[in-house]
Amino acid sequence: MIYTLIAGHMTPVTAIAGGRHGSVAVTCSSEGTLRLWDLERGGVVRTIYGDAGFSAADTLTLCLNDSLVAITKGHCLQVRELSTGKLLYSESESLDVPMVTCASEGQLLVVFFDGSQVVKVFDLAASCKLLFCTNIALESEPIHKDQSVLVSRNSVKDYVLFAYRSGGEAAVFSARGGSVVATLKAQHLSATIQAVEMSSQYLLVFCRYPYRSQGDIIHIEIFSTTTFQYQRSIMGCGQDLVSQVAVTRGGSHVVAFCPSSRSSTTDIMVWNLETEDHKHLARFPGLIVQGVCFDLRFCLGFCRGERFLNLWNLVSRIHDQTLTYNIHRVRSEGTQEVVPMGRVPRYVLCRSVRHGTIRVWNIARPRLAGRPVRVEHGLFTNADVALARDLKLYILTDRGTSSFIESSTPVYQTLLVYDLLKKSYVKRQTGLFIVPCPQTDYAMLHGQILMGLSETRDHLILWDLDSGYIKGRIKPSHKESLLSNLPARERQSQVIPATEHRVFQLVMPWDQRTETHTAKRRRLEREAQWETEEQRRLDQEKFNAVDQYLLSGDEQVVVCSYFAHHLNVFSVDTQNHLHTLEDLSSLLGLQTAALTHTGGHLVLSNYSEAQHTPYLTLWDLKKGKVRKRLKNEPGICCVAMTNDASRIAFGITGINKLKVWDPFKRKHRTISGYGSLRFEVVNQLFLVEEGAKAILLAGELSMWDLNAGTVLSVFTPDSTIQCISLLGDAHNTILLGFSDSPTLIAVRLSHNGVVKAAAGSRGDDLFGESSSSEDEEEKGGR
Repeated sequence: MIYTLIAGHMTPVTAIAGGRHGSVAVTCSSEGTLRLWDLERGGVVRTIYGDAGFSAADTLTLCLNDSLVAITKGHCLQVRELSTGKLLYSESESLDVPMVTCASEGQLLVVFFDGSQVVKVFDLAASCKLLFCTNIALESEPIHKDQSVLVSRNSVKDYVLFAYRSGGEAAVFSARGGSVVATLKAQHLSATIQAVEMSSQYLLVFCRYPYRSQGDIIHIEIFSTTTFQYQRSIMGCGQDLVSQVAVTRGGSHVVAFCPSSRSSTTDIMVWNLETEDHKHLARFPGLIVQGVCFDLRFCLGFCRGERFLNLWNLVSRIHDQTLTYNIHRVRSEGTQEVVPMGRVPRYVLCRSVRHGTIRVWNIARPRLAGRPVRVEHGLFTNADVALARDLKLYILTDRGTSSFIESSTPVYQTLLVYDLLKKSYVKRQTGLFIVPCPQTDYAMLHGQILMGLSETRDHLILWDLDSGYIKGRIKPSHKESLLSNLPARERQSQVIPATEHRVFQLVMPWDQRTETHTAKRRRLEREAQWETEEQRRLDQEKFNAVDQYLLSGDEQVVVCSYFAHHLNVFSVDTQNHLHTLEDLSSLLGLQTAALTHTGGHLVLSNYSEAQHTPYLTLWDLKKGKVRKRLKNEPGICCVAMTNDASRIAFGITGINKLKVWDPFKRKHRTISGYGSLRFEVVNQLFLVEEGAKAILLAGELSMWDLNAGTVLSVFTPDSTIQCISLLGDAHNTILLGFSDSPTLIAVRLSHNGVVKAAAGSRGDDLFGESSSSEDEEEKGGR
């Protein structure tokens, strides 16, 4: 994960602390300078310079609505105002090292003294008045002489959680009562406590247990903040070397910094307290001395001797299930893909993240919500490819090597067709030679036609699954007429004018007047040679492999990209090469692109290398020419278009806004997003109701009124949305699949409070799920 360096100190940073409100953090340098940061703005908002009695801090703690800071340095303790730097309290006579935390919303300062059993409580609202100075004792004695006390940074009410390091019990201390109110025992005698922390709901005790041979593993033992009773444990992995932990303000995640002196790296790990996921999100090439993380967007840390801070945004990878380490937890089955069933629109097929599991849902029956009408397990493995169409599953299996050519080529040799209605295989065909591709590179077309890429990925192949033979190949035809093979006169007529894409050495007018004929001739020869080499390079790109392709909704037009300065447009029906879309100054790709249902228009984002300007370009695929262009549009992450290309909407990263472009009316406007909108790596955008509204999936699901320029509603589920599909000609039903649950959620669009009829509400039930006395509930307008 990429991190950001934040500079601001002139000398090395020695301590850091996060605020209890907003995005505030405070740091201290070796010269005693305090800097208050606003991480949302990314800069310093206040600086307090050190004086004779103010030295480099070991620890910092923000208190009393982030207006005061408690500073420890060795055996010394100070409390200062952040606004003026005024010293409010100082103590330097203690023989033990103070360990500081806050309680009661930062009003009470609680100081544990390491090495003794003394605790002091100060009322910060009453000018640091000493409320208690008491001795505390646990059943077990401290094991370590130094750094023996572990104290939670967070608090609930006036409670503070503490423990002896490597001990077997923790205790809850009441700051207002000045006494221990509860003792929390580890679940096994072999436990050694490594850290303690609190959230609004849980008391968290981090215990290390022996694991397998010569290894340890972290358990987070969770207790209730109201009853102090043990609830459950969350397991980590054997690679966890926890040194410092932090809990986000919402209490949903625990972040741990794990430096390893052996590898000189630090792992940043996260536990989700609700789903119990444990993930290693980042690895830093250094040893983090101190770190804070009160918000997943702002994970801060620094290394010893460095003058800058390291900032990680953990939100970008928090939902990546491939980073999950705790294999001990029983995982729920999520949904990988939602596939509408074409001829029977009331049914959809959901492919599970567990290979071989398929679920069929009847979305026209609200009474059947929560349970699928058909579940099948073990139909295919992770080495197979499964494609669904019209309640049939086409499985490519038996991967082997072809022997009819000299070079060995891997192929799928067997096709299995599984009928979901009959619950049985209806066909098994062997002797096939289908080239293996990633699942996303296959498309199941009408008439049992499979489209995929060739073994060299330079063209598309259509296989007839009924006969098992190749029906046709979709190849580009421009290779026979490359510009570099044409005569010079004809070549010049096909090259874009030099002012649009050529960049030569700038020759000033006074240089031209003094330029000799020989120098001019050499300069023109160099330019002609550069042009020839540039054209040869562009012609060579025509032999690139297919990077990605887009298929129109009616399955008649396919557009291929080659990580080059051109795209190819083909007809699926005739397998003809229709057009080559070429821009000599831009690499054309389909990562951020949209195609109309009939394949008449294509919109994509591209960057002009000649003009150093990003564009949003609308291509007319019937003529093979640029129809409209929108200039200066950087950061486009998702785009959608109406069927007639009269309206285009796209999302912009960074500013988190949605823009609307009516290319034929020359209208262009911006719609501000809502507060929690964050465009992620994968975003999906759809236009419905003829472009009047937009549906955006960017972590959350939101609906936008493009005519009024407002956000209508936002749907924030508890789980991560893994996939989305729109049904019906009007796209009035949205289907959502989740990463950790097999349940399918159907969201129906409403107009003026009336819920529209579900897609596929007409037709018969095919899986025997209906009864004679049961009517479809949605017919009553529900």
